[in-house]
Amino acid sequence: MRKGLSGYATLTDPAYSSPQEWDTFTCGHCWPPTIHRVQPFCDPADLGGLCKVCMRLVCPRCLGEGCAPFERALEREEANAQAQRWMEQG
Repeated sequence: MRKGLSGYATLTDPAYSSPQEWDTFTCGHCWPPTIHRVQPFCDPADLGGLCKVCMRLVCPRCLGEGCAPFERALEREEANAQAQRWMEQG
């Protein structure tokens, strides 16, 4: 994975003889945010993809759903405008 778009996890558990470590990425569209493990030497296409709207990595589950963060921002703006109209009327 490209540096800057990835994370790193270390799991320390008494059940393991040594800490387990792996690369990770956070899906930009999952809610709640989901951390996904990156297998060593995996094909980048197996990770999901890159959203061209928000430029975030997305998991395979969210790949074909459109840009959720952008849609949520629009929904918030619409809700704020509706609340403001309601307050002005009342």
